[in-house]
Amino acid sequence: MCAYLGRRRIIHPTRGRVPFDLYPYQRRLAESRAAQRIVVKARQVGVSQLIAGEALFLAKHLDGVTVLFVSRNLPAAQHLQRMVYRLMESDRNLPPVVRRNEAELAFGNNSVIRSLPATEDTGRTFAATAVYLDEFAHMPWADRIYQAVAPCAARGGRLTVISTPYGKANAFYRLWQKSGLGTRAFARLRVHWSECPEYNPEGHSLDDPNERRRVGEKGAWWQAQRPRFTDDQWAQEYECDFVGSAALVYREFDPELHVGRFEYNPDWPTYVGQDFGYVNPSVALVIQVSPSEDVFVIGEDYHTNRAVSDLARSVYLPVCQKYRVQAWHCDPSGRSEMAELRAAGIPAVGRRSTIEEGVLAVRKLLRPPGGGRPRLHIDRRCVRLIAEMSTYAYREGFDQVEKDQSDHGPDALRYFVVNHWRGAAETEPLVLP
Repeated sequence: MCAYLGRRRIIHPTRGRVPFDLYPYQRRLAESRAAQRIVVKARQVGVSQLIAGEALFLAKHLDGVTVLFVSRNLPAAQHLQRMVYRLMESDRNLPPVVRRNEAELAFGNNSVIRSLPATEDTGRTFAATAVYLDEFAHMPWADRIYQAVAPCAARGGRLTVISTPYGKANAFYRLWQKSGLGTRAFARLRVHWSECPEYNPEGHSLDDPNERRRVGEKGAWWQAQRPRFTDDQWAQEYECDFVGSAALVYREFDPELHVGRFEYNPDWPTYVGQDFGYVNPSVALVIQVSPSEDVFVIGEDYHTNRAVSDLARSVYLPVCQKYRVQAWHCDPSGRSEMAELRAAGIPAVGRRSTIEEGVLAVRKLLRPPGGGRPRLHIDRRCVRLIAEMSTYAYREGFDQVEKDQSDHGPDALRYFVVNHWRGAAETEPLVLP
């Protein structure tokens, strides 16, 4: 494929028609054989150009394939299709074209390339050999579209998901996060602005990312473009950084920094953080504290529609005995629930604190004041806690936490922290930076 694309010509925005010389990251993506790929990228780095070339290559060389582009809106969908047509101009050996418009290209070998805007039903009416979800973080109905098109990979096809970041409250971030945790089988590619020869002509080929960035920041492109963006805008548009909404409670939480593989250490004390529920889940987090007072969440138990008395006997007491739990730190408002835990032989404790007090204490573990390494670590198997830490938010327009279905794991963690370190948090209302 790379050899085929190298013989094509593309339209450069300032230099006109030029050879399609693949950049290293374009070549890595083209050479990938993964059935599922996910790409987080800086703006205008040529990834859309590459997938247009891949689509044309497949349609030419394989009979009867269907390639489907899904874009966030109609102009974006038409733009991708036009990229395919421009590449065709430098290939005189294509199969006969039997249909051509801004939404569909059909060849005489029964291969088709379709480019559609995102709608509630996009993807459900087509059986595709290859699907490309372009700018997926910005796409309406993203979850429904993903559900519709994902089975193509399960039937031997290929699914490629591409986007610049757009915060954390979207399907693209969740897929990127889960692929890093190993719960989604995506091959991941990150394309940072400093890797693009157009943006960093002197340093793009350097192996060390810090050195590559340092050289790039001395260049004319960076000097001209960087002042045009706020820090958050720049982070999302060019740094491949999933900057969270200002409403997120734990903006400091980053699975790349705080999530890993952490096994039980019998030499460290073990505790549990507990949030009570029934229709909403009861959550128990198994937590260890190292001699350096780093916090390791090594297990989670989420249960709905089960009484605490039942959970105490069948779930919590075995956990308590297995890990020799020293204290079971609970929501202090659950007095009757704590009494049931104690009756089962579980060392339940709880003290009153404000939400702001606990949130600030957790934030200090995620990003210690004055810098330094994180002190909160979550095992990658705690998938629900990780997801909730990424989306836990304040009510719009307020400094109060939104109580909803995604707060139960963070609440259990907060109860542990304020119980274990009674003086660790301040009591002033939390103000986001």
